[in-house]
Amino acid sequence: MALPKLDQNPVYDLIIPSTKEKIEYRPFLVKEQKILLVALETNDDKQVLKAIRQLLKNCIISECNVNNLAPFDIEYIFLQLRGKAVGENSAIKLKCGECEVENNVNIPLADLFPIVKEVTQEVKIGEEYILHLRYPSFGGIIDSDIEGRELLNQKQINPLQVEELYGTIMQCLESLDTEEEKIYFKDETLEAKEEFVGSLTTIQFESILKFVSDMPKITHDVTFDCVKCNKKNELKLEGMQAFF
Repeated sequence: MALPKLDQNPVYDLIIPSTKEKIEYRPFLVKEQKILLVALETNDDKQVLKAIRQLLKNCIISECNVNNLAPFDIEYIFLQLRGKAVGENSAIKLKCGECEVENNVNIPLADLFPIVKEVTQEVKIGEEYILHLRYPSFGGIIDSDIEGRELLNQKQINPLQVEELYGTIMQCLESLDTEEEKIYFKDETLEAKEEFVGSLTTIQFESILKFVSDMPKITHDVTFDCVKCNKKNELKLEGMQAFF
């Protein structure tokens, strides 16, 4: 007698933060958990991102192009899937800032949501041009030279690290309005885009950098008393990997 094919997965819905679109999904199963664990063992950030993409494609029931989603969409959806699969709370280990002993801390995954700031997506370039910005797409990040850790562990951007973030900035260029036409950066070569960015003034470039720095991200404030020294620790967790 053949083993039965199990089909007992509950279906949930959520709202995609960037588009406000409602989608249906199921929790990930052991087979998806295996995909993620194998990728984590490689210590390769890009392999982890590809595993997360496959996991989301498997678990999202509604029509949804995962590649077009913003990084904070991916963070949010993944954590919701994980919460429904392993429980509403994620037990993680955090080191005490005083004695460095690891403490078990429960994170309520259902309560996590990206913090979205009001930011302008337009930058005026002189008197003739308007630059339109967009959040980078998940698929674009995977296919680019952007380091995976920039997505998985988003932090506030230090202007001294601009070189490392150059790939992210390229992904944020959407279009340029001129007096005659609208130019889409997706139709331009990398060399042309780099030349354009290189011709910006410092103030104009800082406007783009602020847009990238203010990109929505999931954060969570944690407070715990160390089990060894009783020191009260207050931490802010940021980025998807901080929660598992």
